[in-house]
Amino acid sequence: MVNAFPTKVSCFAIAAVALCCSAGWPSSAHGDEESGARSVYLFTSFEEPADAGLRLLWSHDGLQWERIPGAFLRPHAGGGKLMRDPSLVRGPDGWFHLVWTTAWRGDNGFGHARSRDLVHWSPQEFVPVMKHEPTTVNVWAPEVFYDEPGERFIIAWASTIPGRYPDGLEEHQNNHRMYATTTRDFREFTPTELFCEPGFSVIDAVIVPLGDDYHLVLKDNTRPVLGLRVAQGESPLGPWTDVSEPITRKFTEGPTVAKFGDDYRIYFDAYGDHKYGVLATTDFETFRDISDRASFPEGHKHGTICRVTQQELDYLKRVGGEMRLGAGQDFAPQLPQEEIDRRLAEVDKVAAQGPFQPNWASLKEFQSPEWYADAKLGVFIHWGAYSVPAFGSEWYPRNMYTKGSPEYEHHLKTYGPLNKFGYKDFIPRFKAERFDPAAWAKLFKDAGVRYVVPVAEHHDGFPMYASDYTTWDASERGPRRDVIADLADALRAQDIVVGASSHRAENWWFFGQGRLLDSDVQAPANAKLYGPAHNKRVSESQAEPPSQAFLDDWLLRSCEIVDKHRPQVMYFDWWICQPVFQPYLQRFAAYYYNRAAEWGQPAAINFKEWEGYSFPRGTGVLDVERGKFAGIEPELWQTCTSVSKNSWGYIEGHKYKTSGQLVHDLIDIVSKNGVMLLNIGPKADGTIPDQEQAMLREIGAWLAVNGEAIYGTRPWIEFGEGPTTAGDGAFSDGDAARFTAADFRFTAKPGVVYAIGLAWPEDGRAVIESLADAKVAGVGLLGSDKTLEWRLDASGLVVSLPAEPAASPAYALRVQLAE
Repeated sequence: MVNAFPTKVSCFAIAAVALCCSAGWPSSAHGDEESGARSVYLFTSFEEPADAGLRLLWSHDGLQWERIPGAFLRPHAGGGKLMRDPSLVRGPDGWFHLVWTTAWRGDNGFGHARSRDLVHWSPQEFVPVMKHEPTTVNVWAPEVFYDEPGERFIIAWASTIPGRYPDGLEEHQNNHRMYATTTRDFREFTPTELFCEPGFSVIDAVIVPLGDDYHLVLKDNTRPVLGLRVAQGESPLGPWTDVSEPITRKFTEGPTVAKFGDDYRIYFDAYGDHKYGVLATTDFETFRDISDRASFPEGHKHGTICRVTQQELDYLKRVGGEMRLGAGQDFAPQLPQEEIDRRLAEVDKVAAQGPFQPNWASLKEFQSPEWYADAKLGVFIHWGAYSVPAFGSEWYPRNMYTKGSPEYEHHLKTYGPLNKFGYKDFIPRFKAERFDPAAWAKLFKDAGVRYVVPVAEHHDGFPMYASDYTTWDASERGPRRDVIADLADALRAQDIVVGASSHRAENWWFFGQGRLLDSDVQAPANAKLYGPAHNKRVSESQAEPPSQAFLDDWLLRSCEIVDKHRPQVMYFDWWICQPVFQPYLQRFAAYYYNRAAEWGQPAAINFKEWEGYSFPRGTGVLDVERGKFAGIEPELWQTCTSVSKNSWGYIEGHKYKTSGQLVHDLIDIVSKNGVMLLNIGPKADGTIPDQEQAMLREIGAWLAVNGEAIYGTRPWIEFGEGPTTAGDGAFSDGDAARFTAADFRFTAKPGVVYAIGLAWPEDGRAVIESLADAKVAGVGLLGSDKTLEWRLDASGLVVSLPAEPAASPAYALRVQLAE
């Protein structure tokens, strides 16, 4: 709606006000204060020339602002590839959404990215909201609001369409009006409509609630004014009336508003004075200039203010302090470029010729293999040169180069200076002289393991197989044998499915700490092992993402593992969530799944959803590291966890879990449509530690009795019952849950429900409430040939158990259902 009167503002319908980073207006959080948490405010910012990316300020009182070091998102979207006017909102699902100006002129849209933590971001998108207006000069200062009643986001921005409105005193190419679009998911957007036409050139509009009324703070961009005004409305839909006289001096812009107690503070960029200003008001009629009480870092340019927790602030400050631009080096592939191009062409040929194509729509035709859903238990193997120092964890290769870390201090004391003895010098000591793949395979068979996933290449860049892409591999150094090939042969001889994992992506930054001190990582001759050694945090900000050469190498190494070892599970660690991997993931998945179809070996990719997203759900099997889900998932999923609480690789000083805890974990996971991939860490000589062997055999002994309730089962209508919960989400396994006799987990086969008791009842009676209405034909205890007495009553299925369980730490009742 357009209103001809200059004293009124007509705006595109908005159903609610902006929510800055929270579910409500960013006011002082009395609830937070009562709970002992102190309110923290973030101010999104940029600095000229606006190509470095998102900056952040913080404050406890909204007056004294400090800069968080670093830039948190380097812009790549749009033709201008700038980030100006960053506007941030957190939706009700916890996701932050950032929109920004991408260019001074020429771009017909704005940039967008989303994040859970303001550190790990989605691929940047360019949203061409003014594409339908081909003469549009610019898209400036997008502001994102969350409309809570309408459950949608509204993005408003300023654009000039020459000739659309009388220029008056304005330049023909600089006569702005406000436009807007709405979206629920930042995938589909409503058609752009006029948002605000006050009868003069306008940019920077912010909606503010005040009691039952609303106010609009906007910039009058006409040459005589170039300052802020305020309009009023009875609802956020308008009509907006009583546009005020300018409330700031000339040459001010970029308002954002936050509430502190009874005061609203209007922050603005006094660009004529090269400083920032603040007005305070309680009624948006009278204003107090409190700029002299406020301070801002030099160079700060306007964005939006939002509220976060102290914990979130501490994390951002830590991340920002870890950023080091330009610390890494170029990646140099070891094959000639012509050969690399030839091999990439072969990969793309396979990816394009088969049941799958290299795009997400096609890859969502993936179906989890039946063998995988039946298997339930796998073994993960972290084994490499990091087992030689046997200290800290398998991250020793990185942490030994991190000043102040226990690994750093241990290394200097034990091995000497890092420029004399580096990680490369452990490799000759990694001899694997007692590695017996047949003995390993027999142990896994005895443990009831149905698939095995050895780490083919960890973050350290040392493949455990014969690779064409490096001379730093286990076939040429250290063990001097193709460990993966030898183990795969032994596993298949025991009818165990073979998988493999690649942690190659992390090599981009894994040795980055070694570039910050006097170490052998600095030596060019060692770059073929240590890799680009970039700064992890700078890479995650998308300022120094993996290069095309590194990504090509990642794809070829991944496909090499597929072709040489034919794994039926291909596990990837988390860092492939970086946006630049997206097209490579699709190429790899199509290649792998087409190869698997060609060989008649149903296969699956494991991916994670931690610190970002890589493969969409439905294109592989989601892996939840050291964690679980709270309930039954519709799609097959996997937990990867370790026998040790503090390391995946071999160390001296493991904090081991118990076999009983692991059996409970397995039962809980299987009841929720999951499978468990349990990690062990062999010693450098190739032997599996005695305690880990014992744990595997104890698990195998339990499965020998109760495997019928695990292998080949599917979830029942309920995953379980009882008072005890067992964690939810990644890294939630923690300490063992203390299950009671009232805790049961359920699995099912046609005509049968298995009720697995997680603790033996002292009174010898199992009472299963969830089966109260079941049509039960019979009940038996796995591992026992004794006839059980049972009955159904209002309390559930009541079963009288034998004096002793057939196996501990859990027992399984086979409940036959009547047809």
